[in-house]
Amino acid sequence: MQILKTLLGDTSLETFLSKNFARLPYSAPNAAKSLESYLDWNVVQKVLESKQAILRIVKDGLVTVDSEHMNYDEAMKYYHAGNTLVLRYAEKGHSLLKSLADDFSVPFRTEVDIQLYCTPEGHNAFGWHYDIEEVFVIQTKGSKEYTLRPNTVHPRPLLSSVPKDMQYENENGEQVLKVLMEAGDWLYIPSGWWHIARTQKESMHISVGLMPRSAVDVLEALPKFLCKNAYWRSRLPVHKDFANPDEEVAYYQEAMQSLAADLKHQMASPEFIKFFLQEAKNRIKK
Repeated sequence: MQILKTLLGDTSLETFLSKNFARLPYSAPNAAKSLESYLDWNVVQKVLESKQAILRIVKDGLVTVDSEHMNYDEAMKYYHAGNTLVLRYAEKGHSLLKSLADDFSVPFRTEVDIQLYCTPEGHNAFGWHYDIEEVFVIQTKGSKEYTLRPNTVHPRPLLSSVPKDMQYENENGEQVLKVLMEAGDWLYIPSGWWHIARTQKESMHISVGLMPRSAVDVLEALPKFLCKNAYWRSRLPVHKDFANPDEEVAYYQEAMQSLAADLKHQMASPEFIKFFLQEAKNRIKK
């Protein structure tokens, strides 16, 4: 947690979690000066040579290439032609980035995905969009201006809930924030917040993305836990013919009410909570 503590400075993790995390953006100028060496062209070359990351070529909002095998010289040809280089899963290809991912993984108890963005001056990567991840942006070179807006169209997005068309044109919220990011600055963008980054000077930044558990993750753990309980392995009432749909509903209603009462008890039990937390730890180890 040393890197995260450095970024937060005088702000405690508890304060950040209660006031900003999953709620409001947070920025800190110059607090990431010690991390500027975590992304330069030598790092990009090493990550590409590792063949562990996925290189995405983007030009002004359009993805043109996804590659796991492109070498550094080929990638730089795209860059000099005005394309942004986005290296996904970069933590797999460099020890510094792996340490950065591990540092964020501990307090947030989740997997961490590191992406590297290299954008030539006069170009942008993506237009208005939102992420399903909680995103920490660390600027290591050049500058970008971020414009952010709360999401009233589809707040608190999950991977399974995001529509293909994000429908930014339907956003009518009035709150707009602007943050100019220079080398050594960092910015937290809550999941779901609309944002667009406009390159001011040739830019490099690290995107640290994490997805802590959401309420629906409880439903994933429940079947594994409940199947150990004989009550939950029992058969539902045998189906029979009914004169009308209302009789059929009434027939099952008593069984459903009993299940609901026991489910409330099981979910609040220390045993289930311990099981749920262990499942989360196991997921991180994988």
